[in-house]
Amino acid sequence: MRIAWFTHRYHPCIGGAELYGRAIARRFAARGDSVDVFTADADDLWYFFNKSRRKLDVPEVSWDEGTRIRRFPIRHYPLQRYVRKLVSFTPHWPTRCRVASYMPVVPGIDRVRGDYDAVFGTGFPFTIFSHAAYRTARAAGAPLILTPFLHLATPGDPVNRTYTKPHQIKLLSLADVVVVQTELEAKAVEGWGIPRARVLVLGMAVDHDLVTGGDRRLIRDRQGIPEGRVVVGQLGANDPNKGTNDLVKSVLRLNADRPPGDPIHLLLAGPASPDFEAFAATLPAETAAWLTILGPLPTEQRADFYAAIDLFAMPSRTDSFGIVYLEAWANGLPVVAAAAGGVAEVVRHEETGLLVPFGDLDRLSAAIGGLIADREHARRLGEAGRTLVSQGYTWDDKFQALQVRTEAAIAARRRTTPQRTARAG
Repeated sequence: MRIAWFTHRYHPCIGGAELYGRAIARRFAARGDSVDVFTADADDLWYFFNKSRRKLDVPEVSWDEGTRIRRFPIRHYPLQRYVRKLVSFTPHWPTRCRVASYMPVVPGIDRVRGDYDAVFGTGFPFTIFSHAAYRTARAAGAPLILTPFLHLATPGDPVNRTYTKPHQIKLLSLADVVVVQTELEAKAVEGWGIPRARVLVLGMAVDHDLVTGGDRRLIRDRQGIPEGRVVVGQLGANDPNKGTNDLVKSVLRLNADRPPGDPIHLLLAGPASPDFEAFAATLPAETAAWLTILGPLPTEQRADFYAAIDLFAMPSRTDSFGIVYLEAWANGLPVVAAAAGGVAEVVRHEETGLLVPFGDLDRLSAAIGGLIADREHARRLGEAGRTLVSQGYTWDDKFQALQVRTEAAIAARRRTTPQRTARAG
């Protein structure tokens, strides 16, 4: 089988969509399928529209465990964000898939052609990649399988509106299979008129060998965190929408009521957005005593990160699922999350973690402070999470389910399109 996989970023970039893409692509390759990954050369998402941010220093074509990766260079132009925002108001849905103020300019990616049996696209709202997958699939007469990772947050808020636009719905309606992570996402897709028979609720998984068994002292000693100090951690993009700013403010509140010599230490790992960097620059100097910003964390250090912390908190409204919660549970850690989007299905309030409304500093501070004060409660939540992820949350299980649907979609497409067309619709 020949597979084309379109995504906004790919390994060594870190993120939920990136972990999912690599886990699935590698398994297709391991069983002997030919897998071509098509992506951009951005290291962080903000390079999409800001050339001063990080890009990957890797060859345009490379290989990773049997998958061939082609990275298309992103181009930057003067006034790019303003011009593209104006153009994005066009009613022409393919143009809207390719153009937005936050969308990268990726010349050539929509001209990929090949004799593919199945074509995958991932990662809304960056629909330039999934639209390129659509064109490649139609040219090959192959099924299109889209995994949008819809961040539905709270209906009507800015994040929800970013993931529920007419051109995105149109693109999903043209997919043979829409892969979603939660029932919330499935119901949203069904509400747009896409039949449930074309929707696969897959969910995410955790690589236990990769994220467990870390050295508790390694990061603590490196950062000068004393023995016995309570450490709260977040792993992911440091950004207001991920709840990072709120997390810092909450720990600041809690530390104001603690002995000066025994503050809660906050450990933040992951790339920082410009908005978070601006926020961090305004923090009082004394926060340096208890706030450590590690920056992007190499994959091989994830286990040491989880081993170093006592509680995982990411009160985000921009997650369709949240693989990091599974990783925290694999280490027996309690988690605090926001009751926003699909996360409210993943984290079971008062069973495997605590849920708070996004942006509610009082509730967030109370949740974190309560778990720190009641270690037995925290332990019970963490152990319940560990038990949960020991039952079926493996990439092999997820791959098998997706493989079955992929083969069925290929068979169905071949029945209805016996001869492959020469060009995209």
